[in-house]
Amino acid sequence: MLKTRFPDVRIALHDNNNAKVVLVSSDTVWVSSADFGKTTRIESAVGLHSSAVFKKIQESHFHKVWAEAIEIS
Repeated sequence: MLKTRFPDVRIALHDNNNAKVVLVSSDTVWVSSADFGKTTRIESAVGLHSSAVFKKIQESHFHKVWAEAIEIS
């Protein structure tokens, strides 16, 4: 549904990684206690507006996971 609505957004699926962290832009990172999407539980999320946080997550985690994932076209 997201890919259809926002065709320019790149989305990839990974067998062993949940969407608990979403890199929105070069200075915005969302972190959630649950996978992003519908839930029946009370969950928490925080948006961090920091280029330093974005860069740290991108360098320490994102590049490796993205390389192992399958991008939705």
